[in-house]
Amino acid sequence: MKSTGLKYRWFVENCHEIVLPSGEHILIDPMLPRAGSRLYEGFKSGYTVDDIERCDYVFISHIHGDHIDQLKEVQEKFNPYILINPNNIIPLSKALDLQVRKMIPVVDKQTYDFGSFKFTPYPGTHVQTIGDKPLSEVYETFGPLTGETGPTLMNEAQAFGSCFNTNFLMEVPGGLRIAFIQGVYTAVTKYGFMHSNPNLVIRQLSRIDLFPEIYDELIDCVKDTQTGMMAFMCHHHKTKDPVKTAGDMNRDLQSAGINASVFVPEAGKWIRVGNYIEFED
Repeated sequence: MKSTGLKYRWFVENCHEIVLPSGEHILIDPMLPRAGSRLYEGFKSGYTVDDIERCDYVFISHIHGDHIDQLKEVQEKFNPYILINPNNIIPLSKALDLQVRKMIPVVDKQTYDFGSFKFTPYPGTHVQTIGDKPLSEVYETFGPLTGETGPTLMNEAQAFGSCFNTNFLMEVPGGLRIAFIQGVYTAVTKYGFMHSNPNLVIRQLSRIDLFPEIYDELIDCVKDTQTGMMAFMCHHHKTKDPVKTAGDMNRDLQSAGINASVFVPEAGKWIRVGNYIEFED
């Protein structure tokens, strides 16, 4: 191993890159649109797949368009293993016309040992779940987002993306643990993470401007995981200032005597994670 630490950076939305001590790279939810593409104006970060030097594994939290937009491009460039909820493999593969041989279906609450890291997925819940609606209604719900009408492959993928979300705990040699939470902080995720003492929690969040009660959920998340550091991103609804929210959280955590710190990463900036957090220039 080159070191006992790892490197991490965030781009936009739910797109992150992790460099393991082994030198292997993990890309989470590839969303790196190019100028002129359909999603560029809403999700541009200043980075594209060209800025990714290596990708050995891809983790997909759920299969909405804003989480998978560059997956086919990443697959064609790097041919990585793709870790994904088994219920999402078929609709995703059809929607993007993907190769399926290197897709790894990861079952919730099972630990997978890849040698250079261990990976345990947990079931998550999308902020707005529509799993109780018939598919015909779901297709119409997502039509305006995909620009397609009726039971198209992309509308079907969007429907499944609202039903099957995945959180995870990743462990690497040296005792480093990263907890990743996408969507609602469910009881199952809470049980799995609260005693793991992760070095870093990556907490994705949307709609905090629409649902202020989620703020209390964030505070509970930091308390439960007993971590000293938490990366917080407020995406989708950008009218709520995530930097201000992080400052409010740090104030409330300090008042409660909780030894934790919340920060909003700068897009594309590498962070070293070990027994301490170091922001690279």
